[in-house]
Amino acid sequence: MKKDNFETGQLVRSKFTRDIGRVVGVDRDYHGARSAFKVYGAQRGQAIRPGMETHIGPTKDGIRDRVKVQWYTDYENDGSNGITYSDGKNLEIIEEESA
Repeated sequence: MKKDNFETGQLVRSKFTRDIGRVVGVDRDYHGARSAFKVYGAQRGQAIRPGMETHIGPTKDGIRDRVKVQWYTDYENDGSNGITYSDGKNLEIIEEESA
């Protein structure tokens, strides 16, 4: 999975609400993990209990940044004054920071 490099000042869009905002802060490697215990070969409907792990494998989303965004469009209007934290996997960069 490609990891986006979020930087302060970038214009971003939410993949879910389509809101547009600007990055005001980034907490690097805040969410996720690189690997996890896996149970390979489990049958559909089989109960998985602790101790049944068969391998350690990579996670689907890996390590992601927590991004603090000042929203310019707030279609959901959740009362947060336009500033919220978002998981980096839920954002797409639409414009790099201009110098």
